[in-house]
Amino acid sequence: MSRECQIGVESGYFDRSLSAYGREGLPCLRCGTPMRREQFTNRSSTSCPRCQVRPRRAG
Repeated sequence: MSRECQIGVESGYFDRSLSAYGREGLPCLRCGTPMRREQFTNRSSTSCPRCQVRPRRAG
């Protein structure tokens, strides 16, 4: 079910609760570091390189 069809949920509701989606290159809301977007397979993810560091590889 798409969010536009859900009863009792205002259109655009989810956009207000996202801190990273669509913010590539814009300052992080927490620390001000420019947000980065990484692509993998057919998807992508936007995150702050300072607040959300990559996990270390086991080895």
